[in-house]
Amino acid sequence: MTPEGPHFGQAVRPADPITPEAVHTDYTPKIFGRRILYYDSVDSTNNTLRRAASRGEPEGTVVLANEQTAGRGRLNRTWVSPAGVGIYMSLLLRPQSGGIPLFLYTFLPAVATARALRRVSGLPVFIHWPNDLTLRGRKIAGILTDVRSGPNHPREVIIGIGINVNNMPGDLPPELQEIATSLTIAAGRRYSRASIIQALLEELERGYALMKSGTSMDLVEAWRKLSPSHQGTPVEVVGGRGKNFRGITRGIDHDGALLIEAAHGGVERIAFGEIRRIRGGLQHAPGS
Repeated sequence: MTPEGPHFGQAVRPADPITPEAVHTDYTPKIFGRRILYYDSVDSTNNTLRRAASRGEPEGTVVLANEQTAGRGRLNRTWVSPAGVGIYMSLLLRPQSGGIPLFLYTFLPAVATARALRRVSGLPVFIHWPNDLTLRGRKIAGILTDVRSGPNHPREVIIGIGINVNNMPGDLPPELQEIATSLTIAAGRRYSRASIIQALLEELERGYALMKSGTSMDLVEAWRKLSPSHQGTPVEVVGGRGKNFRGITRGIDHDGALLIEAAHGGVERIAFGEIRRIRGGLQHAPGS
């Protein structure tokens, strides 16, 4: 069974450039995207940007690739990145102080990506803790944040973003066809990748300005509104503190960790791991 949406043939795909010239058309960057390093194919945009950062590239530098041959996601998973259909990008931050909580470097791209996809497509894209993006219950985008620490604060932060834009059902591996989607699969039409990148960079600029100005609670509140599953959702925790258990989500704490009222009793704080939604709810809800 293939994902919902139209069945596409193997027709030649129209040109959909994401070169610096295409991205800068009708878009004037303030920080993110003033310098864009574009590649037709790379192993990983995060790896490519890390090498560029070591050569002194400035804050706001963006790496874009038309294809990744070894794209990475959270928990050391592979991000399937076929040529010409998705957005594979990484951006560089160079924080000047330690006043920004580390979890915001994950919440920032999650909120920006959800807002950008909603702006361009009008589709109901949501955040699944901490930084996966879903559309109608299927994953459409993922984020990988790499932080390199300095003496007193992060020396550099590399944020990788992968988005399934014009992927057809056949572009998804069989094992992902029931759990992943793309804008094209969901809407039955193609989208300009450059237009999505423009919207994404604009949203990143807005969110980063909030972080630097000390009004980051506005960003946290935006994350909450875009992530309804973080409150009152039956879930299974896989790999949290080395144990698996089930419970009900009860919000996030001051460090962005997920709070889960466990079925076996008590509230667990989850800072890392995988959270899977349980369809149909728990057989024995906490407190029952």
